[in-house]
Amino acid sequence: MHNLPIELVKEIVDNVCDTPDLFHLRAVNSTCRNLVDPNLFHKICIRNSVKSAQNILQIFTSPSLAPLIHEVVYDPRDDHPFTLLRSSDAEVCCDEVEIAELEEALTETFVSLSNLPNLKSVTLNFWPSFNSQSGVETPDHPFWFTSRQLTVLHSVYHAMKDNSSSPSPYPGIRSLTLNNVVLMPSPSYDFVHSLKDSPLTHLSISVVSNSELFAWSGSKTLNGSVEALLPVPNERLTALEIKSPRGLYHSPSARFSRHTYPSLQSMVLENIVLDHTTSTDGVEDFILRHKNTLKKLEMKSYVNCTQNMAIPVRKWATIWERLKDELAQLEEVVVDDGGCGGLDTRFTGR
Repeated sequence: MHNLPIELVKEIVDNVCDTPDLFHLRAVNSTCRNLVDPNLFHKICIRNSVKSAQNILQIFTSPSLAPLIHEVVYDPRDDHPFTLLRSSDAEVCCDEVEIAELEEALTETFVSLSNLPNLKSVTLNFWPSFNSQSGVETPDHPFWFTSRQLTVLHSVYHAMKDNSSSPSPYPGIRSLTLNNVVLMPSPSYDFVHSLKDSPLTHLSISVVSNSELFAWSGSKTLNGSVEALLPVPNERLTALEIKSPRGLYHSPSARFSRHTYPSLQSMVLENIVLDHTTSTDGVEDFILRHKNTLKKLEMKSYVNCTQNMAIPVRKWATIWERLKDELAQLEEVVVDDGGCGGLDTRFTGR
């Protein structure tokens, strides 16, 4: 290694993807370490355990490593089933002391995101289980699962708020992705609206469906409003995604009338239920308020909701005719009504 040209060593490093192999290369000498570190620490994954949170905190607080971090992902699990346990089923697994230690460790780690001057993207995956300190995957009690969601989210927004008031030229987190969110009552998310100068240009929210929450809690009205997670209206937000990938999402308390983003160019909506009548608070008018800036609109598996059987359900084809007439600036459209509502096929247009 000592006699190899630096360009060749860099070529070797750039073609190594396996994390353990990168750590082995890093240990060879200082030259290898300096070449490996930007690749190794570009993306940091935090597992849902006390040990992982504590280890990552050491990286976040390292003056030499913190500037290398551009992306943080919380609890990535490929092809992992999402299963909410009823309270009675999770009681036997509940160790409140260990759970409290996990929340404390996660809080300290995510608040420290403010130490990362080049951080651009944060993805938060919420799973109803955690890794115990003995290394066992432990199902979550519903209370602790939702509590941890709020804890982690609050910590991330605390970090963003710290940086928004900083005199340094820190650009802030640009992309925030939230997966498997159980929406709580709107006051639980007051910290979102306390961030008056959000740095986000891209926000993606994937929520737990109404059917999943009903099976979990027995309540048909548990789902809070996704509106509570939308940032204060600002000029920065250019892309917004609201999804419910495993079933329909609907919240009667949703009010979108306060939200307009003058620079919004891309909107993705999946399995979101439209109200049976048009209103300034509804999703439909929320879309139309951005007709002058929207370049891309993706709408999948939409249905129309009515609580009064005497009121005819509006066909999706009728809704689309209104949108099509007013959204004159669109350059790309993807519409898939799942085979119902008056559209025969999925189509994409430019």
